[in-house]
Amino acid sequence: MPLATLTALFPKQLGRRVLTSGGIYALARRRVLRGDPVTVLMYHTLGPDDEQFDAWTVVRRSDFIAQMQWLRLHYDIVSLDEAVAHVRGSTYSARPKVVVTFDDGHTGLYRYLLPLLDGLRLPVTIYVATGHIANGRPYWFDRVMNALQVCQAVTLELSCYGLESFVVPTGSGPVRWQLLGTLLQALKGLGPEQREVAADDVVRQLQPYRRSDFEPLAPLSIEQLRQLSRSPWVTLGAHTDCHNLLDQISIDDALASMVLSARRLREWTGRDIVHFAYPNGNHNRALMECARSVGFQTALTTRKGLWRRGDPFFAIGRIPVGRYDDLTRFKLNLLGSPWRH
Repeated sequence: MPLATLTALFPKQLGRRVLTSGGIYALARRRVLRGDPVTVLMYHTLGPDDEQFDAWTVVRRSDFIAQMQWLRLHYDIVSLDEAVAHVRGSTYSARPKVVVTFDDGHTGLYRYLLPLLDGLRLPVTIYVATGHIANGRPYWFDRVMNALQVCQAVTLELSCYGLESFVVPTGSGPVRWQLLGTLLQALKGLGPEQREVAADDVVRQLQPYRRSDFEPLAPLSIEQLRQLSRSPWVTLGAHTDCHNLLDQISIDDALASMVLSARRLREWTGRDIVHFAYPNGNHNRALMECARSVGFQTALTTRKGLWRRGDPFFAIGRIPVGRYDDLTRFKLNLLGSPWRH
């Protein structure tokens, strides 16, 4: 019986526990891992355990440790360069391989990830959007997520941007985040310049109601980035300079942003930059060719799926992991998009 059918027979929480225990999960893993694919995980940043911060991108430190410890039991955690060699090769490994990646370049990587790397012996790839590191200003989505941490419900008026008014609720948890996610998606539909204006307007409207009992999302400093780059466990990749959705800007501007991101990373850290990730995963054939022309060896998307032999090296899928993924959901996520419930 297919897993999708089995899941439908159980309430969600019970269904997840049943599917990730014992023989059912082992059977599903064997099926998904046929052909020896590489699993690439996509994180964004880590945060403290005791903080109420409603943002899918901020994974609690203890949850991340538990996920890595579980992975160690069942996978070989490898660097992206090792994964490239594996996918290009013809031999099959005894244990499946997984790559751990982080997008954007938030301060949580310096505060919470870097101290863990030696103890966990954990190779990671960090894709850095360099513009906000250069100017110290969080990108629009981080400014909005910081502003959404409110102490009372607030109605946002967004009609001047062609958007409906939006009620920002209080509380925390995945249900609230799903609602907040609809606002972020609506803002992504605006053009880059209008989106920046709208984001600043959201911040202005919510400022009187914003809580102060959390660490706001902020970019790494150049010195923090340098310290991360000195770790033997860290591979750096480019993530553009502008972090715009690249299919919303001209191909020349997209190419220039890729080039500038790689150049700044090389200048700041002295490291070779041969890997790239598309902001928000947005890509097309022209952008894939741009990434190739810059000299990158790989380009990662946000398409949910495993990296199999024969997949394009400039449209590699990943498995996203966020704040509301407990260990049970994390294990299901590892099976790829057909098995996410």
